[in-house]
Amino acid sequence: MLKDKILVLDRQEAVRSLLAGSLASEDREVICTAPADDPMPEIVEQNPELLILDPVGLPRELPELLSDLKSALPTLSFIILSSINDVNYAVDAMRLGAFDFLPKPIPLPRLLASVELALQDKGLDRELSEKRRLFKISGDQDYYKSTSESMSKVYDDSLMVAMSKDTTTLITGESGTGKEIIGQLIHGLSPRHKHPFMELNCAAIPAELLESEIFGHEAGAFTDAKESKPGLFEMANKGSILLDEIGEMSMNLQVKLLRFLERKTFRRVGGTRDIEVDVRIISATNRDLKQMVKEKRFREDLFYRLNVVPIKIPALRDRREDILPLIGHFFKDFNPRFNKNFTRIGERARRQLMDYPWPGNIRELRNVVERVVLMEDGPELTFEQLQPLLSGSWEEVPETFARRLMRQLEEPIPDDGVDLVNVVQEVERSFIEKAFIQSGQNQSKAAEMLKLGRDKMRYRMKQLAIEKESQI
Repeated sequence: MLKDKILVLDRQEAVRSLLAGSLASEDREVICTAPADDPMPEIVEQNPELLILDPVGLPRELPELLSDLKSALPTLSFIILSSINDVNYAVDAMRLGAFDFLPKPIPLPRLLASVELALQDKGLDRELSEKRRLFKISGDQDYYKSTSESMSKVYDDSLMVAMSKDTTTLITGESGTGKEIIGQLIHGLSPRHKHPFMELNCAAIPAELLESEIFGHEAGAFTDAKESKPGLFEMANKGSILLDEIGEMSMNLQVKLLRFLERKTFRRVGGTRDIEVDVRIISATNRDLKQMVKEKRFREDLFYRLNVVPIKIPALRDRREDILPLIGHFFKDFNPRFNKNFTRIGERARRQLMDYPWPGNIRELRNVVERVVLMEDGPELTFEQLQPLLSGSWEEVPETFARRLMRQLEEPIPDDGVDLVNVVQEVERSFIEKAFIQSGQNQSKAAEMLKLGRDKMRYRMKQLAIEKESQI
């Protein structure tokens, strides 16, 4: 197990001896030494998780030293010890990024508590960094598997939001696109990930009960309120709450939510005291909130407070290259549940999946795959299995070369590869034949339409084995 390294730089031998004994533990490496006139080389060489430093007596001013430290070791935490008992000096040190400032003589219990907190923060930073790293390199192994550029942007934006503890975000997109999944992702990759994540669908609860659900109520606040009950905001303290379908919230409740965002306090229904909680608000909707603002059905000030970082999830029909990877993920999910072995998709089924408009987005796709895996035998998902499950009057469309080419461009490159030379030849052949039809079989006009010289045209026709009567 890697040990946390603590470097103590202090000119007083008594302080070094005290801290060497007090800070030592099985999971820590403590190095105590007197600082050189310029301590930078030693600090950089040791590269500790935590630096405990008394800067008194150093020829360099503290602001200059700390600025250089932050440039050289941006993740370094440091605690300043000092016999200079000056409030302004302490404020400057904290402003420059010190985790704590302790006057001498050292209040040992406080120092030990401060060291513990600093290392906990470092551990959390390392854990989150590893989680985020794994998300970036292994996202193609789970639900977040995506080859589309539009969803890659969604994940990148989600990661940026997650790195902040408090930034609000508004997730928009059609029903079934996975807005709640992105909300969970943001929470799971954020510094709040060890605390509760609560979800509330504002459209699923009657308006008169929604306020109580969010903020809680006191005993006697309304009929049947026989005892006090905390709301989701209290239950999610230090964590995150996803307010789904935020566009369904009443104007009266919007005012109270805005007040909470501004003050971080609220009152239970029927309550008289303010309650303070630390919660990140993530909101989601399939409605056009900007239009609702214009129509005076959603508060403009609340919209801007919620929409600090907007994340728009595209419909599945607009990122068809993600369909087959998602099905692969669903196979891995449902096969062990239902003791099945679906591993591949038939050609007609692939065409069907790529052509279907998916009005219910990922939710519909997931339900269809679950139904097939449950009711049918593998290992291949077929056209006949899919056809009865697709909504509306959608029917299979005969596949022309153009449709097949578009489908191939939208799908990931298959494991057995693509014959690129053959594909390019088919494209050339299609354009040449179309040019001949439009030119009335006139080779010169066809060549002109394709911006080719006649000799180049003849060469391409010979290479592609195209035989046409030439009309000049």
